[in-house]
Amino acid sequence: MSNSSSGASDKFEARQNSFTYYPVALSVMTTVFFMWGFLTCLNDILIPHLKTVFELNYAQAMLVQFTFFGAYFLMSIPGGKIVSSLGYKKGIVTGLIIAAIGAFGFWPAAISSNYYIFLLALFILATGITILQVAANPYVTLLGSQKTSSSRLNLAQAFNALGTTVAPYLGGILILVGASYTLPKDVATAPETIQLISTLENKPTTDIQSAFNQAKPENVAYALKNIPPFIFNKLSNELLLEQANRLPPEILGTVLSDIPTEQKLYILSNIPAEKLEQLPADALVQSMDGLVTTSLDPNQTNMLQKLKSEITPAAKQKMQEYRNNQAKSVQKPYAILGIILLLLAGFVAIFKLPENKDQAEESKNTPHSLKDVFQYPHAVLGALGIFFYVGAEVSVGSFMISYLTLPDIGRMTEQVASQYVAFFWGGAMVGRVIGSALMVKISPRKLLSLCAIVNLCLLVITMLSSGNVAVYSIISIGLFNSIMFPTIFSLAITGMGILTEQASSLVVMAIVGGAVIPFAQGFIADSIGLHHAFLLPLLCYVYILYYGVSGAKPSKTVIEQS
Repeated sequence: MSNSSSGASDKFEARQNSFTYYPVALSVMTTVFFMWGFLTCLNDILIPHLKTVFELNYAQAMLVQFTFFGAYFLMSIPGGKIVSSLGYKKGIVTGLIIAAIGAFGFWPAAISSNYYIFLLALFILATGITILQVAANPYVTLLGSQKTSSSRLNLAQAFNALGTTVAPYLGGILILVGASYTLPKDVATAPETIQLISTLENKPTTDIQSAFNQAKPENVAYALKNIPPFIFNKLSNELLLEQANRLPPEILGTVLSDIPTEQKLYILSNIPAEKLEQLPADALVQSMDGLVTTSLDPNQTNMLQKLKSEITPAAKQKMQEYRNNQAKSVQKPYAILGIILLLLAGFVAIFKLPENKDQAEESKNTPHSLKDVFQYPHAVLGALGIFFYVGAEVSVGSFMISYLTLPDIGRMTEQVASQYVAFFWGGAMVGRVIGSALMVKISPRKLLSLCAIVNLCLLVITMLSSGNVAVYSIISIGLFNSIMFPTIFSLAITGMGILTEQASSLVVMAIVGGAVIPFAQGFIADSIGLHHAFLLPLLCYVYILYYGVSGAKPSKTVIEQS
């Protein structure tokens, strides 16, 4: 009898210490996490793309995230009711189908070239993902013991991060268009190029006029694209204008994105109207859009208005045709995603997954509602933590391409910058794998606090530096973002018992931070410039540090109160 009791006890203890009770179900869920991560991160590609297509400022472009993450706030309670009514499995299938409908909506949106139809499609897509969030996050925590719930959710979120890593790379290739003309590769090693760059970097106060004149147009273009940004401070507007007039239109088009805004405005305002008309459409559109979203003094604003009035009808038509073609470039990628979502929904529908019926039935048969969660400070403060974390993460990711293309930061094209965004999200993926292992032995609160401190330091560096230092500091934020969402989420619902679904709904509602914070940062960027607008996400990480240090400590649990 005692041996039997001892064997049962050993089995129970082994089960309690196991990472998951349902390894196959957890594997299926990681695929779902991957897909919604992929879809969410494609917004980072859509923002600069639609900003160009529809001539938007930063605040207007952030309506993409405002619409997408606003759906979390509006639809999380209905989503919670759907999941409570249908169960986890059918709730996940429903979310995938709705997301597919939203993805297919990009086709008519592109045909109409209407920004608000794009936003409607995004809202439908986000509604589906909201239902997935409500169902999948708590479902993963219930697929094993409470002891390993944070670690298990971090592992699932690692696959979510894999989706966010792949999305910018593929999205940049499929949606963002590269330069219409690139310099020949042998230009970089040409003696004239090397001599000119050496003169500009090492002897910028000498007579550089002759150095420019001895170089061919391709050498001049390569040099201007690759000299450090501070060298431009030593080059007069007149000298740059003279060199711009030497360059053929297609070569000048490759250089404009690398020239500081004020000097670019001077060049475009003073080159002949015929040459302005001959510039490649992509260079002309991106240059004009960059000027519109830059803080200019009154004289520069007048110069910009004069430049706009001097653009010929033929050039305007060329720019509009380019924008229309850009709008249509999203059709096929999102149609393919819609098909994949439907196939995944069918796969989940026919796959046998555990329902965790006891937990679901217990939730259905209790009179508790969302307002009951507000009796538990750690859950409410956790929802605020998600609000500020998602807001900070989405802000950094959303503005990264625009930030990296600035002449004094990365001086790169949008397509190249999209690959750096992939590194940002790749850091999150690597960090979640590491965090999943660390949190088995280290307190989640301590790890959360440490990551918040590191990101505060990285954002300060991002705001106060330029060049490669700024590039690598902002990319590194992704690594330390990694464990924040799943850790805050699991800490917020710890001990919530029969209120787990209600607490989960509140936390998912708080993802609306991804709508509010980037939109607010867009206004700040339009007012004081993008570089220093990262003050807002910095303040968000201050709150996350507070939550890790103090706010996440449960003062009571539902189990104790039942």
